[in-house]
Amino acid sequence: MEFFIPGLCIFLVAIAISLFVAPKVTPLIAAGLSIIFLSFGVYQHYTMFASEYRLSTWQDGLKIYAPAIMIAALLIFIIYSIFAFFTKGSVPIPAMPSMPAMPSMNSISIPSVTSVTNSVKGTLSTAVNSLQTVKNSILPNANKNKNTNVLKTLMNKNTKPSTSFVETI
Repeated sequence: MEFFIPGLCIFLVAIAISLFVAPKVTPLIAAGLSIIFLSFGVYQHYTMFASEYRLSTWQDGLKIYAPAIMIAALLIFIIYSIFAFFTKGSVPIPAMPSMPAMPSMNSISIPSVTSVTNSVKGTLSTAVNSLQTVKNSILPNANKNKNTNVLKTLMNKNTKPSTSFVETI
C-alpha cells in the first residue's frame, strides 16, 4: 500500500495537469519543459545508479549521453523547422520549361456541326457497304459448301466428339 497511494496521487495530479494546464501551453513552452524534465530525469537516474556507472568501462559511460544527443538533435531540428515555417522562408522552385506558343483563336478552324454529321454519315455508309459486300461474297460460297463433309460434321449435332491427344496417348 505504501507505493499505491502516492502513485495514485501522482496519476491524478498528472490527469488534472493534462486537462487544465496542457491545452493552454504553447508548443515552445512544452518543448522547454520536456527538456527540463528530461535533464532532471537523467540527473536523477545518474545519481541513483552512480555506483553501477563507476564500475563500467569508460566507453559505457558515453552510452548514457546517446539518448540526450539524439533528443537534442531532434529538438534543434524541430525548432529550426518551426522558425523556418513561420518566418516566411522561401522554397526554391525550379523554372518551368518553356511551352510552345498557343495558336490564336483566329487561326483555329472549328468544323461546323453539319460537316461533322456528313463525315460520320460517310463513314457509316462505307462500313455498311463493306459489310454487304462481305455478306454477298460469303453466303453463296457457304451454300455451295453445304454438302461437304466439314460442314456436315459441324452442323450435325449427333456426332461424337473426337478423342483428344491425351486420350490417344
